[in-house]
Amino acid sequence: MFLIFVLGTFVFWFLNKLSKEYSQIVYYPIHYSSLSNDYVFQENPPKELGFRIEANGFYFLGVAFSKPEIEVSVQHLKRKNTYDYYLVNDDLKKQVRNSIKENITLVDVISDTLFVKLGKRSFKKVPVVPNINISYHLGYKSFSGNIIVPDSIQISGPEMQVAKINQIALEPLKKVNVQEPVNEEIAIVKPNIPKITYSDDKVRLKVEVEKITEKTLTVPVQIINAPSDDEIVIYPKKIELSCLVRLSQFNEVKASEFLVVCDYNKRTSKHMTPEIRQKPTMVSSVKLNIDELEYLILK
Repeated sequence: MFLIFVLGTFVFWFLNKLSKEYSQIVYYPIHYSSLSNDYVFQENPPKELGFRIEANGFYFLGVAFSKPEIEVSVQHLKRKNTYDYYLVNDDLKKQVRNSIKENITLVDVISDTLFVKLGKRSFKKVPVVPNINISYHLGYKSFSGNIIVPDSIQISGPEMQVAKINQIALEPLKKVNVQEPVNEEIAIVKPNIPKITYSDDKVRLKVEVEKITEKTLTVPVQIINAPSDDEIVIYPKKIELSCLVRLSQFNEVKASEFLVVCDYNKRTSKHMTPEIRQKPTMVSSVKLNIDELEYLILK
């Protein structure tokens, strides 16, 4: 019986306390409404707002377990500049009164003004930047080079954040002693910029690798920019060059597909320098076996 009496006394005391009026600060979660599909928050907006409330203890006991959301309509926001919008104290109080139906007294808003950044949703295509280091086994090479698919990624998000991204880096990839074609996925490195979505999380690297050999050819040398009233004689008139070619295309490479010239305007007193002006796409690492040619001017 004594325990029942003590329990009853406590309940009566507790209910009496709850029936009294108190003044406390309560932080309510915010729900932003009336935001069109074309606009997004450029940065994460405040998630809650603090208000000084006068109410009985029953109300404060209830909000300790479940707080009503404060609905803030973005249509009531006032524009400060391109992205900055705000809602002043008096307007915030109106929003609270519309959201909270209980019999309470709203004394004040803890923050004088609610600031948010608001702007359009933006889309942008940016190139991916590879970080690839491939070395080949002796006698092997890639003529196609590194092919990235796709070579660019579409990003979307708040206009202010999208403007900060001009390229997307890839995770580093290193391979040594390569003899076989490469076909691998590489993850993109997402910048530490919030609220951005990416059309792709990975790209594919394709590298054609083929066995190569060296081929030596003898090609004629042409003189360009020579005066029409003089005869220019060079020695030798033909020179050798070497190049790397696919083994499967060795017999397809012809001397006629190369153009080697000496520019008369770049001559020294005794020599001209040969230059490769044209070569077939199927070769690489083209080298001339002579750096300088002698010449005579015949009047």
